[in-house]
Amino acid sequence: MDMRSASLRGDLRERRVRGADDVKSFVTGAAGFLGAHLCRRLARDGHDVIALDCRARPLPLAVDGIQYLQADLRAADSWRHALDGAATVFHLASVHLQVTAPESEYRSVNVDAAVSLAEVCRQSGVRRFVHTSTVGIYGHVQAPPANEDAPRNPTNTYERTKLEGELALERTAERSGLDLRILRPAWIFGPGCPRTAKLLRSVKKRQFFFVGSGRNQRHPVYVDDVVDALISAARVDVAHRRDHIIAGPSAMTLREVVNACAVAVAVPAPRLQLPRPAALLLGGIAELGGRVLGRNPPFSRRSLAFFENDNAFDCAAARRDLGFSPRVEFADGLRRTLSDSTWPLVL
Repeated sequence: MDMRSASLRGDLRERRVRGADDVKSFVTGAAGFLGAHLCRRLARDGHDVIALDCRARPLPLAVDGIQYLQADLRAADSWRHALDGAATVFHLASVHLQVTAPESEYRSVNVDAAVSLAEVCRQSGVRRFVHTSTVGIYGHVQAPPANEDAPRNPTNTYERTKLEGELALERTAERSGLDLRILRPAWIFGPGCPRTAKLLRSVKKRQFFFVGSGRNQRHPVYVDDVVDALISAARVDVAHRRDHIIAGPSAMTLREVVNACAVAVAVPAPRLQLPRPAALLLGGIAELGGRVLGRNPPFSRRSLAFFENDNAFDCAAARRDLGFSPRVEFADGLRRTLSDSTWPLVL
């Protein structure tokens, strides 16, 4: 055991000796965009939080009530002890934006590590396991808006392994009795989101281009609304179903999304349109460059889904079961993103 793990275990033991509350929440993917927001909210609400991530702790996690543990989710012996006393596990960790990662890496985290975590949770007496999946498992929505029972049609490695992870967790829960909740957020945006920053920056610098008409539907959801849904999923006993789609107040065309970004950063709306064959070529070249340089490309063939797929969703089940009521419209969320001092955005 390394010194950090030993120190963490000592801190937890000291709290129990003092008679303070046991650890309430364990969050994986805590250094990511959504994870950092969730950890801070839980801590502000008085929870003790164990924040697990394989990356070094970012500044926004430096909050009282959050204990950071840097460990690989796939190495259970490095974090197993930290589940002692946890009532709820929020599983957010995934391989997602790493376009050049091999399929084996996606599967090892999005499927195998998720199941391993669920097994350890069962052994540790965790009350509830809240798993964050994605509406990407539906692929292009043929008849929007889609609900939870819509046909599933994942189109890339991330989406396929997230669906496999869901199914594997459901089998584990049925076998073990673990209380599982699955949330499928739509396109999350807000302060600290690298994709939000990338979109606003490209519009501001007048580098954004459309592939196609821009009439396909996107369904943004502000990060605070997703955090509300995660916390509700942990607290509410649901009799109807264990899986819920989480999306914002309204779907928008891509052109409406981009025009709102242009208004937010005070530039004219983009008009440049790239033919699909040219976009495919550009994406292929960018992916090759990314593999050579060992970094994610700024544009890839996977990016075409943003310009072509229809993603609009019906959140009636989440409203009924979780009391979910998204409050933040896209334009308001952009204003909050640009003015947030915790995650300052440089355009």
